Amino acid sequence: MTQKPLDWDDLRYMLALARAASLGAAGKVLGVDPSSVHRRLVRLEKEWGIRLFDRGRDGYRPTRQGTALVEAAVRVETETLAIQRQVAGADLKLSGSIRVSTSELLGLYLLPQLLGNFGARFPEVEVILSIDNRLVDLTRRDADIALRATDNPPPKLVGRFISKIASAAYAHRGYLGRVGRGRPLESYDWLGLDESLAHAPHARWLRERVPNARCRLRFSLIEGTHQAARAGLGAAVLPSFVADRDPELERLTEPETAGDFGVWVLTHPDMRRSARIRAFMQEIGAMIATQKRSLLGTVS
Repeated sequence: MTQKPLDWDDLRYMLALARAASLGAAGKVLGVDPSSVHRRLVRLEKEWGIRLFDRGRDGYRPTRQGTALVEAAVRVETETLAIQRQVAGADLKLSGSIRVSTSELLGLYLLPQLLGNFGARFPEVEVILSIDNRLVDLTRRDADIALRATDNPPPKLVGRFISKIASAAYAHRGYLGRVGRGRPLESYDWLGLDESLAHAPHARWLRERVPNARCRLRFSLIEGTHQAARAGLGAAVLPSFVADRDPELERLTEPETAGDFGVWVLTHPDMRRSARIRAFMQEIGAMIATQKRSLLGTVS
């Protein structure tokens, strides 16, 4: 039986299914219906006369032959993405689009005005901002630039450290008026973070400084603790550049930085020669640097 040669589109489907292990998740990645993924799989298995995936309780898993196909797909994808990055990185025009990935607090409280200033200076550059606390894969070009608050930037990326970020404990003036100011920290109701953010400096601060904290609510977003504190539901550990601008919140402690945790602007090495990528990193980095006093909690 003569096997039909595989094209990259076939490989994309198989790679997505191997990574996602389900038709629905693979379809979401590919931007198609789950039924389209299933039809592609059935067609390929029929044309090749082999089973490429086993279907079990834990989803779709590649067979031995399917694994060889997926490994080939990974190699093709790696080369394709490298070529795309090199072509994009050689673009010398100060025009076109830039995809920027950032976290919730930087995207909501730090970047809006800075992006306005950048747009005024570079009107031909379109910035597509993705706000997500997960660090996207710049190797796969899920974004061109990552602007992150972290103490452990991915070693494969290049960029610059801009400033540390300080945090403190805050509570609403009305809440403190009800329960009293100047009390031991353990006596307040606390608004904490869930297990997904247990590694965050704000979560570590609360564990170390108030080990017996009574947490009334826990959130998967730091912004959740901010809004709950604004509603007078308890005390929360918040970045000072966010909480200090809110006149209804009072500091319970002085701002502190946590190790090397701070703002980084990062890109893939293949992209740093692009004129618009370089301009964004330099200009936004310089503008954030002017906000250091706010980031360090020295301006209230």
